[in-house]
Amino acid sequence: MNYTKSETDLIVADSIAELNYKQKKLLLASENGETDDGQKYAEALIKTLDGGVYNKIREKFRDQTYRGKVFAALDKKGVRCVTVKSEDYPELLKHIPVPPLVLYLKGNGALLATRAFAVVGSRKTTAQMTEACKSICAELSKNLTIVTGVADGADSAAAKGALKSGNIICVLPGGHSHSGAANADLLRKVEQNGLSISEFPPSTRVQRHTFLLRNRVIAGLSEGVLVVSAAEKSGALSTASYAANYSRDVFAFPYGVGVPSGAGCNNLIKSGAYLCDRASDILSVLGIQTGESKKSAPELDGDEKIVYKLLKEQGETHAEKIAAALGTSLAEALTLCSLMEIKGLIIRTGGNSFAAI
Repeated sequence: MNYTKSETDLIVADSIAELNYKQKKLLLASENGETDDGQKYAEALIKTLDGGVYNKIREKFRDQTYRGKVFAALDKKGVRCVTVKSEDYPELLKHIPVPPLVLYLKGNGALLATRAFAVVGSRKTTAQMTEACKSICAELSKNLTIVTGVADGADSAAAKGALKSGNIICVLPGGHSHSGAANADLLRKVEQNGLSISEFPPSTRVQRHTFLLRNRVIAGLSEGVLVVSAAEKSGALSTASYAANYSRDVFAFPYGVGVPSGAGCNNLIKSGAYLCDRASDILSVLGIQTGESKKSAPELDGDEKIVYKLLKEQGETHAEKIAAALGTSLAEALTLCSLMEIKGLIIRTGGNSFAAI
């Protein structure tokens, strides 16, 4: 991979783990500025470092052997870089308050130039909302690139929904060698068909604070964010907060009273987020006309109509209640529900409870 001098310097500076974000910028300014300016930035950097650390850092930055090792390690991992000075750095991300100096990529880097939309949520997402998330992301990914994480629950559902189209970007909470991904197989598929990115060098381990940094990148890349599930205190809400601060549109799935995994979503809607239960809610706000006719209602017979209507109106419902509505035995109700599940009309949400898709 060929990089310009400014790109090379950014990648090398970003690899120096002893420095924080501000110190890396000071180092770059001290090395690349005019004589007087360079000295000014060097003095500012020295004030933030202990003892002779500055001289060691400067030597490391200039050392050609060290530089060679940085790029050899990237090549070995199959990781390429896009820096804040690169032409293909995402425009939206460039304008957030603290844009990543370097993005580390595996997969289709061309996705960084596409219109993107974030979909996030809790690991504890109900089966019904997981299926709804997959379906909506499959539809959205025909016109937008879906941006999400790789955790269980809503994030992996979003990635799976968009995977067929290839319009999927997964943002990692650590370096590519320590992605923290429980879903390693899913991540490999994303990297084969879409793109994984991180703002951290490959050797960076996942820590608690790196999840929050990752969430700001998810929001920064995207024109808006859909929160699929969130308790009152959830990491997904931080992504929505970043999006709102960046003047991006925020959407949320609505939940019934007393559903813990949806309390945060309902609070977002109360605070002005768009209520979303279908892809068209998002596409219309973003001004995207698909030219596709509205999805026709499923063809149902008499008993199926009763069950489908019940589940649409009441949400997750136990088979005993379905049997009562039909006036049949529990066994007959379960048989009907199983047939409707095979048709892709409903899903089993646990035990003998079902929900409409």
